[in-house]
Amino acid sequence: MNISIDGIGYQLASKKETSTDLKNDNPEWDMDLIVSKTGVETRYVSETNETALSLCIAAAKKLDFNSHDIGACIFVSQSPDYMLPTSACIAQEELGLNRDVAAFDINLGCSGFIYALSVAKGILTDIEKSKALLLCGDTYSKFINKNDRTCRPVFSDAGSAVLLSKSESKNTGPFNFGTDGRGYDKLIVRNRASKVESKFNDFLHMNGAEVLLFTMANVPSGVKALLKKANLESEDIDYFLFHQASAIVLDNIQRKLNIPDEKFPRNSKDIGNTVSATIPILMKDLEDEGRLEKGQKLLLFGFGVGYSYGGCILEY
Repeated sequence: MNISIDGIGYQLASKKETSTDLKNDNPEWDMDLIVSKTGVETRYVSETNETALSLCIAAAKKLDFNSHDIGACIFVSQSPDYMLPTSACIAQEELGLNRDVAAFDINLGCSGFIYALSVAKGILTDIEKSKALLLCGDTYSKFINKNDRTCRPVFSDAGSAVLLSKSESKNTGPFNFGTDGRGYDKLIVRNRASKVESKFNDFLHMNGAEVLLFTMANVPSGVKALLKKANLESEDIDYFLFHQASAIVLDNIQRKLNIPDEKFPRNSKDIGNTVSATIPILMKDLEDEGRLEKGQKLLLFGFGVGYSYGGCILEY
């Protein structure tokens, strides 16, 4: 049994922030240099009353589905509303889903959408209901110091919702995954959970150079391994949809894999890095632009915080 994507919706946070706004807050920043490296000119920042969950719920309400068909609700985020309860349980109530639904969270960031696709595929195999809701959202801005030149120009807040259904015809997979926990502290928020380390603050910290090294050591080889697993060549893929990390990261991946521009879409310039939501948002933008066609082969690849990566091939 395979799965198909029946619909995608997303909701950006309400406050729009440009590179000009960052320059006003931090006059000493060289914004031309920063934008050249990040590729990001506009980001979206959540207001106090906006959360990853509320943005995902707003995104889900843009989709057309019958609640009686939904057998699973999966919420992917590293910025949940509460330490407990599970945010997906709140989503079940907010979206009016039946009570005989599996609802749970997945605590992953940049690779989370791929992991959740695989999990959803497994769950839909084992339940009678035909559809699942996959919610991916993050509000990293709530963890970022306004003077942080590494994180603030990159990360953006958004929520996405993907409606999945059982399919006998659409191919989903293969998948491949990888983890290197040695890099756990290279992209981290301390002192916001059970472990308290008094010598550290509670803002998001990112060692961009180390994250780039992890990416280049694992993503190109991971893509090649995935293609080999699927018995496909790069030429067989219509679009390579990567996590929208930053321009310098994407430039290096594209160069190393020798992917032509027309097969390597990007949207981070006007949206920023929305963490777990980047790939579904990119897919929705391509869909709205009329660039996706039935039967196209898409290679999806997420990577980053953890360190963690995941990839899959699916038929649109």
